[in-house]
Amino acid sequence: MRRRTRCRVDAAARAAVAACAAAALAGCVGTRDEAESEPGPAAVEITAVRGDETYPLTAKITEWEVRPHPQVPEGGDAVHFAYRTTKARPLPVTSVELAVCAVDSADVVLLCSTIAVDDRPGDSRLEDGDSWIGPVTDPDLSDTARVLLLPDQLRPGLHAGDPKDDDGYDPPLLPGPGDRLHTR
Repeated sequence: MRRRTRCRVDAAARAAVAACAAAALAGCVGTRDEAESEPGPAAVEITAVRGDETYPLTAKITEWEVRPHPQVPEGGDAVHFAYRTTKARPLPVTSVELAVCAVDSADVVLLCSTIAVDDRPGDSRLEDGDSWIGPVTDPDLSDTARVLLLPDQLRPGLHAGDPKDDDGYDPPLLPGPGDRLHTR
């Protein structure tokens, strides 16, 4: 009898742990304060920031167009965009990840993606790149009025979550469809 009771407790404990893990993976549990994780103002050209620290990095959308992605033309419209990054000096981190969003005429997000800027020895100060947002059929990317960058470093840092070495930086979440961006 004692063994059976113990098994019930173990089963209940396992179920509780599984429920907590599922909630955490789903993003339902956490300490993130949404008011503190608001992204900075979006613009066609931004200077990258990490909290109060300004990085020696600017990024600019140089052109964009809505068209089918050449590798998956049946997937719906996509936004192809070109960008230029400029580093005034080496970055304080090895990689910066920035959000880039297709928005409608009211600055409501249709879809976002990310670009990464790596800082490796010998990298040039000026770099051009291009990427895609989408393809998707919903939302309709043909409603894209602008493509904007957000200034915030999305990578939390090498020691994120480490109680001893984490510096407390909590990057904003990548905006989703329907979110309204603050613009400058």
